[in-house]
Amino acid sequence: MRLGPLAPALLLAATAAAAEPDLEAKARHFRAELVRRHVAPEGLVLYRLDLRTSAQDLERGNYPDLADTPTFTGMWAASACLRARLEPPGPQRAEALVDARRALDGLALLGDVTGRPGLLARGVRRAAAPLPDEAAKPHARWFAGAPGLEGYRWRGDVSVDQYANGLLPAAAECAAAFPERSRRLAVDFAALLLQSGFRLVDPDGRATRFGDLSWRSGLGFNSIAQLTAYAALALAHDLDGGEAFASARDEMRDRYRVPARARTTNLRVAGITNHSNDLMAWNLYRVLVPLARRTGDPALSDLRHGMHRTRLRARDDGNAYFAALHCSIEPATCDVEALSAARRLLERFPLEKRRVVPPPGRAEIPRRWLPGRKGKRLARVPVPIEQRPVSSFEWKSSPYRVDASPAPYTQYSGLDFLVAYWTLRAAEQAVRADTGHVDGRFLAKFRPASIVLSGDASGLEFTH
Repeated sequence: MRLGPLAPALLLAATAAAAEPDLEAKARHFRAELVRRHVAPEGLVLYRLDLRTSAQDLERGNYPDLADTPTFTGMWAASACLRARLEPPGPQRAEALVDARRALDGLALLGDVTGRPGLLARGVRRAAAPLPDEAAKPHARWFAGAPGLEGYRWRGDVSVDQYANGLLPAAAECAAAFPERSRRLAVDFAALLLQSGFRLVDPDGRATRFGDLSWRSGLGFNSIAQLTAYAALALAHDLDGGEAFASARDEMRDRYRVPARARTTNLRVAGITNHSNDLMAWNLYRVLVPLARRTGDPALSDLRHGMHRTRLRARDDGNAYFAALHCSIEPATCDVEALSAARRLLERFPLEKRRVVPPPGRAEIPRRWLPGRKGKRLARVPVPIEQRPVSSFEWKSSPYRVDASPAPYTQYSGLDFLVAYWTLRAAEQAVRADTGHVDGRFLAKFRPASIVLSGDASGLEFTH
């Protein structure tokens, strides 16, 4: 039997119908663990914690010294808003909106505590908690909270990552459910860039290490930083309408050709690459491509070109989040086999998020002769996810990693599963909608009984 263009929808529906209960249960588990252990009262996601002291740390505000709090808090907000869009009206949607509101509260605190709208703190602690030793981490400089928030201390040296992975996806995804909060996030950031010459600067006057977002960033080759600024301006104009944002966006596009020159967002040399750059690129395309399509931005073709180059570069990694993002952004060009593989990978995603003793089989995995970044040993092919060392966020880590020291009291949040799961759900829905709606009675003898398809079957041809 040949089903022609309908085959992708049937394949996705059959796969989803068979595995959905297990994935739903896993999502409930990770969400419960996240809320119970990893979310501070202020709404901050504490993505790594020490189980021996975490309860007291939450109570006292002695939060871990984390560098990526805006990233994880923003991704939680975006994931919760996406979940709210996908869930039918009822208690599950209400729960998702509560989660989104808490995460947006956390993002707002990270901006308010610095006293400079748009400048994010990497993390905060309550003032009574001891500060980490700055001598051990020279870039982890700490400042007193802004007026009205004197009860906090905040960590400076914010980087482009926090905006590309956290603030921008949250503002874009939550704009429908929380329009004013999203508008403020985007507008404050874009206004800060215009005021500061596209550079992030701490209150002591020191520029942050990875805070040059101008068109000159990286001698003009830092595509991630430049696209982050472009996304901030485009999103701020879309949510607020400020002409200054539109003018600066157009200048970046037409004079400095940022989207056209940003078609390569990462490099791989002899298999060595920075996987964090791929994560930032995909989170930026998550914002930019739908926004450009909706607003008629002439940069759309360049953005799509860059996104597809990123997909081809990372295709062999089997990254479930990237595959799902691609299919949710562009269902017409979705690689349905990659999307099905993403679902299978999430089915095998381990529940254990502690750094425990590695499974015996990992030692037998063949290694490459050439080490990866920072001299780390890598496998020759992607390691099965159940054999990989635990990561704070799976989708920014190398799938070829094999070595890690055990630390059984260190636990990560599991937000990586939730982000990929809800993106997968959105992608499968988008692909089914793009394929076309089909009358369920007409297809009854061609499909498993659990698959429900509806709509108009006109124009479809079947041979068997």
